[in-house]
Amino acid sequence: MELKGKLTALRPLTIDDAPITLKWRLSERARLLNRGAETVEQQKSWIAAREKAGDLNFIIEYQQSSVGMIALHDISTMHRNAIIGRLLIGEQSAVGNAPVSFEAEVLLLDYAFETLGLHKIYGDIREDNKGIIKLRSYLGYHQDGILRDYIYDNGQYISGVIVSILENEYWEICRPKLISMINLLSQYSSK
Repeated sequence: MELKGKLTALRPLTIDDAPITLKWRLSERARLLNRGAETVEQQKSWIAAREKAGDLNFIIEYQQSSVGMIALHDISTMHRNAIIGRLLIGEQSAVGNAPVSFEAEVLLLDYAFETLGLHKIYGDIREDNKGIIKLRSYLGYHQDGILRDYIYDNGQYISGVIVSILENEYWEICRPKLISMINLLSQYSSK
């Protein structure tokens, strides 16, 4: 399954993507993400485990190149919810190209709400990732709570912020703002 937008496409993450995704995850840009695999073999195992778990992990493609990743995981058809996460623009050439990550999110959330019939999408953000917390708030996500001392990183505990968006909030608030930002930033970046 591939999801296509005007600028980007999402294709399923495969074991063949292990070298590039490991490079991204080990980069300084990914320091606010949970650390995981340290070798290509470990990354392959991580990818294989996600496939078995039923997670939807995607590679973000832009101008026919793999530039990042995004996922829906812990998908519950019973409760009609899932976690959005693992968003990382890994290729330096695409860093700062906000329309790429915004459109990837639109493609994924459209699929989650329209095709999967989900009601709620939620996720966690490290409390020190202030820019993403502020962006999620602007997009209409609600702060549902704090996970105290959620992550142990570099000798200290970091709390997490739980955010969520309901289907109607996505269509009424979040999606229009994302589309507006994509259109505006696309015009600006093409000049």
